[in-house]
Amino acid sequence: MLQIFLLAFLSADLLDRLALSIGNEIITEQQVLLHLRTAALINGEAVKETPVEKRRAAQKLIELTLIRIEMNNNRYPLPTPEQITTALTQLKQQRFNASDATFAAALTQYRVSENELKESLKWQLATLSFIDFRFRPGVQIPEEELRDYFQYDYQKEFGKLAKPTYNEARPAILEVVTQQRIDNLLDRWLNQTESSTRVRWMDPVFKEVKP
Repeated sequence: MLQIFLLAFLSADLLDRLALSIGNEIITEQQVLLHLRTAALINGEAVKETPVEKRRAAQKLIELTLIRIEMNNNRYPLPTPEQITTALTQLKQQRFNASDATFAAALTQYRVSENELKESLKWQLATLSFIDFRFRPGVQIPEEELRDYFQYDYQKEFGKLAKPTYNEARPAILEVVTQQRIDNLLDRWLNQTESSTRVRWMDPVFKEVKP
């Protein structure tokens, strides 16, 4: 796939431009724009193809590429076709009231094909699975930290409503605090991995086009 994109970039007949490289991997401008449109489609947001949003999307693609390289190097399993279909069905239900016509209209509006959307969902599922498998086993939360969260943060969410006991709330608190710790570990890993990887930005792709 990357070789195909590279050939497209080199072809005089196509307008796609190299946006950045991550080690031996490359990301084209059209991949950046596709990521913007797909994310907007999934989140129900307007597409903003500004230089700031393009740079933000490119940074997300850097992170996803680093994760994909790690997954390939260590042979992490990818989602099954059934899992991808389930994710697509859930998205249709949540965003489009399970209406095929509304879904098809959205694909046209956002200029995203169903296969491109499925590919995005595949890597979302793969990334979530990688993060959980890679970082969750190393997270150990002291009981005192869970009790502090219950006392100072968790109970504030209930206001004047009847508050659960610590034992009742503990499983939910444990998951919240664990996810926070996983996010911190992921950010640290991404920062360290990106800093040790040669990343080159093609600045003209991310500059404002003057009329």
